[in-house]
Amino acid sequence: MPIPGSTVKSLPPALLADVLREAEQLASRLFASQFLVVFEVWLQQCCYSSPATEALLGYAPAQLSLALLYEAIHPDDLPAVIQASTLASEFMQHCEPGAAGQQSAACFSIDYRLRCQAGHYLHVLRQNFILAQDAQGHPLVTASLFTDISAHKNTNDVRFSLDHPDFAAWLAARKGKRTDDELSTREQEILALVLAGETNAAIAEKLFISYFTVKTHRRNIKRKIKSNNTSHRLSHLGVGSVNLAS
Repeated sequence: MPIPGSTVKSLPPALLADVLREAEQLASRLFASQFLVVFEVWLQQCCYSSPATEALLGYAPAQLSLALLYEAIHPDDLPAVIQASTLASEFMQHCEPGAAGQQSAACFSIDYRLRCQAGHYLHVLRQNFILAQDAQGHPLVTASLFTDISAHKNTNDVRFSLDHPDFAAWLAARKGKRTDDELSTREQEILALVLAGETNAAIAEKLFISYFTVKTHRRNIKRKIKSNNTSHRLSHLGVGSVNLAS
């Protein structure tokens, strides 16, 4: 659903209503093992979740938030999920401006463990796609389709794929390249623990580094996220709402 303009920070009520109607239509066709969550990208908030969310996760749709969905990821899986999500966002930026059809066709999938309200974990397959974008093809509303694959997944590895004809070539060209505002592997590990609510002391103990090293990494992460490229890449992760200055 292309939306005119390139500076829209939130959807006009009529357009948001159209998006929600589309989400409800999608949700009505889901299996019992699936639920749908819809996010406004710029506001970094959940604007819809299907009724099956409560049956599968134990959370009522009104309780669901971006922060909750990331806090519920298994700690061992969280770094890989963040890395995959960042990679997918970076590729979406790579798509030619105005190529709205290309961006809509790019759907990324990742499977990992997600904690239910009762405390146990489900193996879920999450498929992300765009529901609304501006005239330049920038995503404004994204959807995540979650499928419970616990009955079919016997390992704890995290698997990621992105369905787009140009992705393999782009990934090959990207290898070996790193920009100054790209998070290092260690910074991604620390960001994952910050998102999980860990304190500096707990992070230092888990990673076998000093408390002051953690603080230095957090300052660097904050600086990189404030840069234009990284901020846009990570906007859908809810990083903007996390205090990295601690």
